[in-house]
Amino acid sequence: MARPSIVALFLIVLFSVLTFDTQMRWIGNPFQNDVDQYYSYLVAQFIHHDFSFHFQHGYWLIESPIGDMIPKVTMGMAMFYFPFFALGHGLAGYLGYEQLGYSTPYAICVHIGTLCYVFVGFWYMRKTLLMFFSEWVAAVTMLLIMFATNLFYYTFKEGEMAHSYLFFLFSLFFYHALKWHVTRHFKYLCYLSLIGGFVSLIRPTEVLIFLIPLLYQVNSKASFIAKLRELAVLKWKLIVPALLFILPLIPQMLFWKSFANQYLFFSYGSNEGFFFSDPKLWSVLFGWHKGWFVYTPLVFFMITGLVMMWFRWRDMAWPITAYLVLNIYLISSWWDWGFGGAFGMRALVQTYAFLSVPLAYFIQWCFSVASVKARISLIASTIAVYLFLITLNLVQVFQSQHAILHWDSMTKKAYWYVFLKTKFSDNERAYLKTLLSKPDYNAMRKGERDEN
Repeated sequence: MARPSIVALFLIVLFSVLTFDTQMRWIGNPFQNDVDQYYSYLVAQFIHHDFSFHFQHGYWLIESPIGDMIPKVTMGMAMFYFPFFALGHGLAGYLGYEQLGYSTPYAICVHIGTLCYVFVGFWYMRKTLLMFFSEWVAAVTMLLIMFATNLFYYTFKEGEMAHSYLFFLFSLFFYHALKWHVTRHFKYLCYLSLIGGFVSLIRPTEVLIFLIPLLYQVNSKASFIAKLRELAVLKWKLIVPALLFILPLIPQMLFWKSFANQYLFFSYGSNEGFFFSDPKLWSVLFGWHKGWFVYTPLVFFMITGLVMMWFRWRDMAWPITAYLVLNIYLISSWWDWGFGGAFGMRALVQTYAFLSVPLAYFIQWCFSVASVKARISLIASTIAVYLFLITLNLVQVFQSQHAILHWDSMTKKAYWYVFLKTKFSDNERAYLKTLLSKPDYNAMRKGERDEN
Protein backbone atom coordinates (compact mmCIF):
# COMPACT_ATOMS: atom_id res chain seq x y z
CA MET A 1 0.00 0.00 0.00
CA ALA A 2 1.36 3.43 -0.96
CA ARG A 3 2.43 5.68 1.85
CA PRO A 4 0.24 8.83 2.11
CA SER A 5 3.25 11.16 2.23
CA ILE A 6 4.63 9.61 -0.98
CA VAL A 7 1.21 10.01 -2.59
CA ALA A 8 1.25 13.68 -1.57
CA LEU A 9 4.63 14.15 -3.23
CA PHE A 10 3.37 12.34 -6.32
CA LEU A 11 0.36 14.67 -6.51
CA ILE A 12 2.64 17.71 -6.34
CA VAL A 13 4.83 16.32 -9.12
CA LEU A 14 1.80 15.31 -11.20
CA PHE A 15 0.28 18.78 -10.89
CA SER A 16 3.60 20.30 -11.96
CA VAL A 17 3.78 18.12 -15.06
CA LEU A 18 0.15 18.60 -16.10
CA THR A 19 0.31 22.39 -15.73
CA PHE A 20 3.81 22.87 -17.14
CA ASP A 21 2.56 24.51 -20.32
CA THR A 22 0.58 27.04 -18.25
CA GLN A 23 3.62 27.76 -16.10
CA MET A 24 5.64 28.69 -19.19
CA ARG A 25 3.34 31.54 -20.26
CA TRP A 26 5.74 34.35 -19.46
CA ILE A 27 6.03 37.63 -21.29
CA GLY A 28 9.16 36.64 -23.20
CA ASN A 29 10.96 34.64 -20.49
CA PRO A 30 11.14 34.37 -16.68
CA PHE A 31 14.29 36.52 -16.50
CA GLN A 32 12.55 39.75 -15.51
CA ASN A 33 13.17 42.28 -12.72
CA ASP A 34 14.85 40.64 -9.68
CA VAL A 35 15.35 37.33 -11.47
CA ASP A 36 17.28 39.04 -14.26
CA GLN A 37 19.59 40.56 -11.67
CA TYR A 38 20.34 37.16 -10.12
CA TYR A 39 20.83 35.74 -13.59
CA SER A 40 23.15 38.55 -14.71
CA TYR A 41 26.27 36.87 -13.31
CA LEU A 42 25.79 33.90 -15.65
CA VAL A 43 25.20 36.07 -18.72
CA ALA A 44 28.20 38.25 -17.88
CA GLN A 45 30.62 35.38 -17.25
CA PHE A 46 29.56 32.68 -19.71
CA ILE A 47 27.99 34.64 -22.56
CA HIS A 48 29.93 37.94 -22.69
CA HIS A 49 33.00 36.88 -20.66
CA ASP A 50 32.88 40.29 -19.00
CA PHE A 51 32.42 40.44 -15.23
CA SER A 52 32.85 44.22 -15.39
CA PHE A 53 29.44 44.45 -17.15
CA HIS A 54 30.66 46.71 -19.96
CA PHE A 55 28.39 44.99 -22.50
CA GLN A 56 24.93 46.38 -23.30
CA HIS A 57 22.37 45.37 -20.69
CA GLY A 58 19.56 46.58 -18.45
CA TYR A 59 20.80 45.34 -15.09
CA TRP A 60 20.53 47.24 -11.81
CA LEU A 61 24.13 48.15 -11.04
CA ILE A 62 25.62 50.30 -8.32
CA GLU A 63 28.91 52.17 -8.41
CA SER A 64 31.58 50.67 -6.17
CA PRO A 65 34.10 52.70 -4.15
CA ILE A 66 36.65 52.32 -6.96
CA GLY A 67 34.26 53.35 -9.73
CA ASP A 68 33.26 49.96 -11.15
CA MET A 69 29.58 49.12 -11.66
CA ILE A 70 28.50 45.91 -9.92
CA PRO A 71 25.16 44.13 -9.35
CA LYS A 72 23.04 44.96 -6.32
CA VAL A 73 22.36 41.28 -5.72
CA THR A 74 24.78 38.51 -4.84
CA MET A 75 25.67 35.56 -7.07
CA GLY A 76 24.04 32.95 -4.82
CA MET A 77 21.02 32.38 -7.04
CA ALA A 78 23.23 32.22 -10.14
CA MET A 79 25.06 29.28 -8.57
CA PHE A 80 21.80 27.31 -8.36
CA TYR A 81 20.66 28.38 -11.82
CA PHE A 82 24.01 27.33 -13.30
CA PRO A 83 23.51 23.56 -13.96
CA PHE A 84 20.24 24.23 -15.75
CA PHE A 85 21.60 27.33 -17.49
CA ALA A 86 24.44 25.17 -18.86
CA LEU A 87 21.92 22.58 -20.07
CA GLY A 88 19.87 25.32 -21.72
CA HIS A 89 22.98 26.78 -23.34
CA GLY A 90 23.85 23.43 -24.87
CA LEU A 91 20.32 22.82 -26.09
CA ALA A 92 20.08 26.32 -27.55
CA GLY A 93 23.14 25.65 -29.71
CA TYR A 94 21.98 22.19 -30.71
CA LEU A 95 18.44 23.34 -31.63
CA GLY A 96 19.51 26.51 -33.42
CA TYR A 97 18.29 29.08 -30.87
CA GLU A 98 20.26 32.20 -29.99
CA GLN A 99 22.82 31.58 -27.25
CA LEU A 100 22.69 34.93 -25.44
CA GLY A 101 21.03 33.47 -22.35
CA TYR A 102 17.41 34.44 -22.92
CA SER A 103 15.94 32.12 -25.56
CA THR A 104 13.37 29.39 -24.90
CA PRO A 105 15.79 26.54 -24.00
CA TYR A 106 17.31 28.63 -21.20
CA ALA A 107 13.87 29.55 -19.87
CA ILE A 108 12.56 25.99 -19.92
CA CYS A 109 15.68 24.44 -18.38
CA VAL A 110 15.98 26.98 -15.57
CA HIS A 111 12.28 26.59 -14.73
CA ILE A 112 12.66 22.81 -14.66
CA GLY A 113 15.51 23.43 -12.25
CA THR A 114 13.21 25.46 -10.01
CA LEU A 115 10.70 22.61 -9.88
CA CYS A 116 13.47 20.11 -9.09
CA TYR A 117 14.71 22.21 -6.17
CA VAL A 118 11.20 22.57 -4.76
CA PHE A 119 10.55 18.81 -5.07
CA VAL A 120 13.76 18.05 -3.20
CA GLY A 121 12.72 20.60 -0.58
CA PHE A 122 9.43 18.75 -0.08
CA TRP A 123 11.25 15.41 0.06
CA TYR A 124 13.35 16.67 2.96
CA MET A 125 10.30 18.27 4.58
CA ARG A 126 8.70 14.82 4.45
CA LYS A 127 11.77 13.25 6.10
CA THR A 128 11.66 15.88 8.83
CA LEU A 129 7.93 15.54 9.51
CA LEU A 130 8.14 11.75 9.69
CA MET A 131 10.59 12.07 12.58
CA PHE A 132 7.66 13.27 14.71
CA PHE A 133 4.34 12.69 12.92
CA SER A 134 2.39 10.03 11.06
CA GLU A 135 2.30 9.53 7.31
CA TRP A 136 -1.17 11.07 7.07
CA VAL A 137 -0.22 14.17 9.03
CA ALA A 138 2.89 14.64 6.89
CA ALA A 139 0.85 14.23 3.68
CA VAL A 140 -1.80 16.77 4.65
CA THR A 141 0.85 19.24 5.83
CA MET A 142 2.80 19.08 2.57
CA LEU A 143 -0.28 19.46 0.39
CA LEU A 144 -1.43 22.49 2.38
CA ILE A 145 1.96 24.19 2.21
CA MET A 146 2.12 23.63 -1.55
CA PHE A 147 -1.43 24.60 -2.48
CA ALA A 148 -2.64 26.92 0.30
CA THR A 149 0.34 29.27 0.62
CA ASN A 150 2.14 31.70 -1.65
CA LEU A 151 4.89 29.11 -2.11
CA PHE A 152 2.59 27.92 -4.92
CA TYR A 153 2.93 31.29 -6.66
CA TYR A 154 6.70 31.39 -6.10
CA THR A 155 7.07 27.90 -7.56
CA PHE A 156 4.80 27.90 -10.60
CA LYS A 157 4.36 31.58 -11.48
CA GLU A 158 7.49 33.41 -10.37
CA GLY A 159 9.49 30.35 -9.41
CA GLU A 160 12.86 31.82 -10.35
CA MET A 161 12.66 34.33 -7.51
CA ALA A 162 14.79 33.45 -4.50
CA HIS A 163 11.99 32.18 -2.27
CA SER A 164 11.45 28.70 -3.71
CA TYR A 165 15.21 28.14 -3.71
CA LEU A 166 15.47 29.27 -0.11
CA PHE A 167 12.57 26.96 0.75
CA PHE A 168 14.65 24.11 -0.68
CA LEU A 169 17.71 25.14 1.35
CA PHE A 170 15.69 25.71 4.54
CA SER A 171 14.17 22.23 4.25
CA LEU A 172 17.63 20.67 3.88
CA PHE A 173 19.01 22.77 6.72
CA PHE A 174 16.16 21.88 9.10
CA TYR A 175 16.49 18.15 8.45
CA HIS A 176 20.27 18.10 8.94
CA ALA A 177 20.04 20.26 12.07
CA LEU A 178 17.60 17.79 13.62
CA LYS A 179 19.64 14.78 12.48
CA TRP A 180 22.70 16.25 14.17
CA HIS A 181 20.79 16.49 17.44
CA VAL A 182 19.51 12.93 17.13
CA THR A 183 22.77 11.25 16.10
CA ARG A 184 25.49 13.75 17.04
CA HIS A 185 27.29 12.68 13.86
CA PHE A 186 29.79 15.34 12.86
CA LYS A 187 28.85 15.07 9.18
CA TYR A 188 25.41 16.59 9.85
CA LEU A 189 27.03 19.62 11.49
CA CYS A 190 29.16 20.01 8.37
CA TYR A 191 26.15 19.66 6.06
CA LEU A 192 24.10 22.28 7.85
CA SER A 193 27.05 24.69 7.92
CA LEU A 194 27.53 24.42 4.15
CA ILE A 195 23.80 24.82 3.52
CA GLY A 196 23.72 27.80 5.86
CA GLY A 197 26.55 29.38 3.88
CA PHE A 198 24.52 29.20 0.66
CA VAL A 199 21.46 30.60 2.45
CA SER A 200 23.49 33.52 3.81
CA LEU A 201 24.96 34.23 0.39
CA ILE A 202 21.52 34.45 -1.22
CA ARG A 203 20.00 36.50 1.62
CA PRO A 204 22.48 37.56 4.33
CA THR A 205 19.82 38.31 6.97
CA GLU A 206 18.76 34.65 6.84
CA VAL A 207 21.89 33.77 8.78
CA LEU A 208 19.32 33.75 11.59
CA ILE A 209 18.50 30.15 10.64
CA PHE A 210 21.43 29.08 12.81
CA LEU A 211 19.17 29.88 15.77
CA ILE A 212 17.39 26.59 15.00
CA PRO A 213 20.30 24.24 15.82
CA LEU A 214 21.62 26.61 18.48
CA LEU A 215 18.35 26.77 20.47
CA TYR A 216 16.79 23.38 19.73
CA GLN A 217 16.34 21.41 23.00
CA VAL A 218 17.33 24.54 24.94
CA ASN A 219 14.75 25.33 27.62
CA SER A 220 16.86 26.95 30.32
CA LYS A 221 20.07 28.86 30.88
CA ALA A 222 21.73 25.64 32.02
CA SER A 223 20.74 23.75 28.87
CA PHE A 224 22.00 26.62 26.71
CA ILE A 225 25.37 26.56 28.48
CA ALA A 226 25.45 22.78 28.05
CA LYS A 227 24.82 23.20 24.30
CA LEU A 228 27.74 25.67 24.02
CA ARG A 229 30.00 23.33 26.00
CA GLU A 230 29.06 20.45 23.73
CA LEU A 231 30.17 22.50 20.73
CA ALA A 232 33.31 23.65 22.52
CA VAL A 233 34.32 20.02 23.10
CA LEU A 234 34.78 19.67 19.33
CA LYS A 235 37.63 22.23 19.56
CA TRP A 236 39.66 22.30 16.35
CA LYS A 237 37.04 20.22 14.53
CA LEU A 238 34.81 23.32 14.47
CA ILE A 239 37.19 24.74 11.88
CA VAL A 240 35.71 22.34 9.31
CA PRO A 241 32.06 23.50 9.55
CA ALA A 242 33.29 27.11 9.79
CA LEU A 243 35.22 26.71 6.53
CA LEU A 244 32.26 24.98 4.90
CA PHE A 245 30.06 27.94 5.86
CA ILE A 246 32.54 30.36 4.29
CA LEU A 247 33.09 28.25 1.16
CA PRO A 248 30.00 29.46 -0.79
CA LEU A 249 30.85 33.06 0.13
CA ILE A 250 34.38 33.00 -1.30
CA PRO A 251 33.49 33.63 -4.99
CA GLN A 252 31.35 36.62 -3.98
CA MET A 253 34.05 38.00 -1.70
CA LEU A 254 36.66 37.67 -4.45
CA PHE A 255 34.29 39.40 -6.90
CA TRP A 256 33.75 42.29 -4.48
CA LYS A 257 37.48 42.54 -3.84
CA SER A 258 38.15 42.78 -7.58
CA PHE A 259 35.47 45.36 -8.38
CA ALA A 260 34.88 47.17 -5.06
CA ASN A 261 38.25 46.64 -3.35
CA GLN A 262 36.41 45.20 -0.34
CA TYR A 263 35.83 41.60 0.66
CA LEU A 264 32.49 42.58 2.22
CA PHE A 265 30.41 45.19 0.41
CA PHE A 266 26.87 46.47 0.99
CA SER A 267 25.73 46.56 -2.61
CA TYR A 268 22.33 48.19 -2.04
CA GLY A 269 23.89 51.64 -1.63
CA SER A 270 23.21 54.44 0.79
CA ASN A 271 19.54 55.01 -0.12
CA GLU A 272 18.30 51.58 0.98
CA GLY A 273 18.53 50.28 4.51
CA PHE A 274 16.81 49.41 7.79
CA PHE A 275 14.76 51.54 10.19
CA PHE A 276 15.21 49.45 13.32
CA SER A 277 13.39 51.92 15.57
CA ASP A 278 10.27 51.88 13.37
CA PRO A 279 9.38 48.29 12.41
CA LYS A 280 6.09 48.02 10.50
CA LEU A 281 4.96 44.86 12.26
CA TRP A 282 1.23 45.34 11.81
CA SER A 283 1.58 46.09 8.10
CA VAL A 284 3.77 43.03 7.51
CA LEU A 285 1.43 40.71 9.38
CA PHE A 286 -2.08 42.11 8.96
CA GLY A 287 -1.97 45.01 6.50
CA TRP A 288 -4.13 45.00 3.37
CA HIS A 289 -1.13 45.95 1.28
CA LYS A 290 0.81 42.67 1.68
CA GLY A 291 -0.16 41.30 5.11
CA TRP A 292 1.04 37.75 5.71
CA PHE A 293 -2.11 36.63 7.52
CA VAL A 294 -4.36 38.38 4.99
CA TYR A 295 -2.93 36.82 1.82
CA THR A 296 -1.86 33.50 3.37
CA PRO A 297 -4.46 32.80 6.09
CA LEU A 298 -3.16 29.25 6.55
CA VAL A 299 -0.54 30.98 8.72
CA PHE A 300 -3.22 31.26 11.45
CA PHE A 301 -3.09 27.47 11.83
CA MET A 302 0.72 27.45 11.75
CA ILE A 303 0.91 30.02 14.55
CA THR A 304 -1.85 28.29 16.49
CA GLY A 305 0.19 25.09 16.33
CA LEU A 306 3.28 26.99 17.45
CA VAL A 307 1.44 28.41 20.47
CA MET A 308 0.20 24.92 21.37
CA MET A 309 3.76 23.60 21.12
CA TRP A 310 4.86 26.04 23.84
CA PHE A 311 2.82 24.03 26.33
CA ARG A 312 3.93 20.51 25.37
CA TRP A 313 6.92 20.72 22.99
CA ARG A 314 8.93 23.72 24.05
CA ASP A 315 12.20 22.21 22.80
CA MET A 316 10.94 22.75 19.24
CA ALA A 317 8.76 25.81 19.83
CA TRP A 318 11.56 27.94 21.23
CA PRO A 319 14.01 27.92 18.26
CA ILE A 320 11.24 28.35 15.65
CA THR A 321 9.73 31.24 17.61
CA ALA A 322 13.09 32.94 18.13
CA TYR A 323 13.94 32.71 14.44
CA LEU A 324 10.47 33.84 13.34
CA VAL A 325 10.27 36.84 15.68
CA LEU A 326 13.72 38.17 14.79
CA ASN A 327 13.20 37.57 11.09
CA ILE A 328 9.84 39.38 11.07
CA TYR A 329 11.46 42.25 12.95
CA LEU A 330 14.18 42.56 10.30
CA ILE A 331 11.65 42.39 7.46
CA SER A 332 9.46 44.99 9.17
CA SER A 333 12.46 47.29 9.61
CA TRP A 334 13.55 47.19 5.95
CA TRP A 335 12.78 50.43 4.13
CA ASP A 336 10.45 48.58 1.72
CA TRP A 337 8.79 46.16 4.13
CA GLY A 338 6.45 44.99 1.32
CA PHE A 339 9.42 44.03 -0.89
CA GLY A 340 8.21 45.68 -4.08
CA GLY A 341 5.97 43.81 -6.49
CA ALA A 342 4.80 40.62 -4.79
CA PHE A 343 1.96 38.27 -4.05
CA GLY A 344 1.52 38.49 -0.31
CA MET A 345 4.48 38.65 2.06
CA ARG A 346 7.02 36.97 -0.20
CA ALA A 347 9.92 37.52 2.20
CA LEU A 348 8.41 34.86 4.50
CA VAL A 349 7.76 32.09 1.94
CA GLN A 350 10.87 30.11 2.89
CA THR A 351 9.83 30.00 6.55
CA TYR A 352 7.20 27.39 5.67
CA ALA A 353 10.00 24.82 5.82
CA PHE A 354 10.17 25.47 9.58
CA LEU A 355 6.47 26.23 10.11
CA SER A 356 5.53 22.87 8.62
CA VAL A 357 6.14 21.41 12.08
CA PRO A 358 3.68 23.69 13.95
CA LEU A 359 1.12 23.13 11.18
CA ALA A 360 1.58 19.35 11.47
CA TYR A 361 1.30 19.64 15.25
CA PHE A 362 -2.09 21.35 14.89
CA ILE A 363 -3.29 18.74 12.37
CA GLN A 364 -2.17 15.94 14.68
CA TRP A 365 -4.09 17.53 17.54
CA CYS A 366 -7.25 17.48 15.41
CA PHE A 367 -6.79 13.72 14.91
CA SER A 368 -6.19 13.10 18.63
CA VAL A 369 -9.19 14.77 20.30
CA ALA A 370 -10.48 12.31 22.90
CA SER A 371 -14.19 12.33 22.07
CA VAL A 372 -14.92 10.49 18.81
CA LYS A 373 -17.90 12.74 18.06
CA ALA A 374 -15.89 15.90 18.75
CA ARG A 375 -12.98 14.54 16.71
CA ILE A 376 -15.16 13.84 13.67
CA SER A 377 -16.76 17.27 13.91
CA LEU A 378 -13.40 19.00 14.30
CA ILE A 379 -11.79 17.10 11.42
CA ALA A 380 -14.77 17.77 9.12
CA SER A 381 -14.81 21.49 9.86
CA THR A 382 -11.01 21.72 9.54
CA ILE A 383 -11.08 19.95 6.16
CA ALA A 384 -13.77 22.38 4.98
CA VAL A 385 -11.66 25.35 6.07
CA TYR A 386 -8.52 23.93 4.44
CA LEU A 387 -10.34 23.33 1.15
CA PHE A 388 -11.56 26.92 1.24
CA LEU A 389 -8.02 28.19 1.90
CA ILE A 390 -6.67 26.18 -1.05
CA THR A 391 -9.42 27.60 -3.26
CA LEU A 392 -8.75 31.13 -2.01
CA ASN A 393 -5.03 30.78 -2.65
CA LEU A 394 -5.48 29.46 -6.18
CA VAL A 395 -7.99 32.20 -7.02
CA GLN A 396 -5.63 34.85 -5.67
CA VAL A 397 -2.77 33.41 -7.72
CA PHE A 398 -4.99 33.75 -10.80
CA GLN A 399 -5.87 37.30 -9.76
CA SER A 400 -2.20 38.19 -9.32
CA GLN A 401 -1.35 36.81 -12.74
CA HIS A 402 -4.07 38.93 -14.35
CA ALA A 403 -3.34 42.15 -12.41
CA ILE A 404 -6.64 41.90 -10.52
CA LEU A 405 -4.79 41.56 -7.25
CA HIS A 406 -2.29 44.37 -7.64
CA TRP A 407 1.39 43.69 -7.00
CA ASP A 408 2.06 46.71 -4.76
CA SER A 409 -1.02 48.94 -4.43
CA MET A 410 -3.74 46.92 -2.67
CA THR A 411 -6.03 48.51 -0.08
CA LYS A 412 -8.82 47.17 2.13
CA LYS A 413 -11.49 48.38 -0.30
CA ALA A 414 -9.65 46.91 -3.30
CA TYR A 415 -9.19 43.56 -1.52
CA TRP A 416 -12.86 43.09 -0.74
CA TYR A 417 -13.92 44.39 -4.15
CA VAL A 418 -11.97 41.64 -5.93
CA PHE A 419 -12.47 38.93 -3.29
CA LEU A 420 -12.90 35.56 -5.09
CA LYS A 421 -13.80 37.32 -8.37
CA THR A 422 -12.03 36.35 -11.60
CA LYS A 423 -14.00 38.22 -14.26
CA PHE A 424 -14.25 42.01 -14.57
CA SER A 425 -15.73 44.29 -17.17
CA ASP A 426 -13.76 47.29 -18.41
CA ASN A 427 -15.83 49.56 -16.18
CA GLU A 428 -15.17 47.37 -13.15
CA ARG A 429 -11.44 47.38 -13.83
CA ALA A 430 -11.51 51.15 -14.17
CA TYR A 431 -13.27 51.42 -10.82
CA LEU A 432 -10.78 49.02 -9.23
CA LYS A 433 -7.96 51.38 -10.21
CA THR A 434 -9.57 54.12 -8.14
CA LEU A 435 -9.37 51.88 -5.06
CA LEU A 436 -5.62 51.27 -5.34
CA SER A 437 -2.94 53.26 -3.54
CA LYS A 438 0.56 53.33 -5.05
CA PRO A 439 3.43 53.41 -2.50
CA ASP A 440 5.74 56.42 -2.61
CA TYR A 441 9.06 54.60 -2.79
CA ASN A 442 11.13 57.79 -2.57
CA ALA A 443 9.39 58.73 0.68
CA MET A 444 9.80 55.18 1.99
CA ARG A 445 13.56 55.36 1.49
CA LYS A 446 13.53 58.40 3.77
CA GLY A 447 11.56 56.59 6.49
CA GLU A 448 7.96 57.50 5.60
CA ARG A 449 6.84 53.87 5.45
CA ASP A 450 3.27 53.72 6.77
CA GLU A 451 0.82 51.64 4.77
CA ASN A 452 -1.23 53.70 2.33
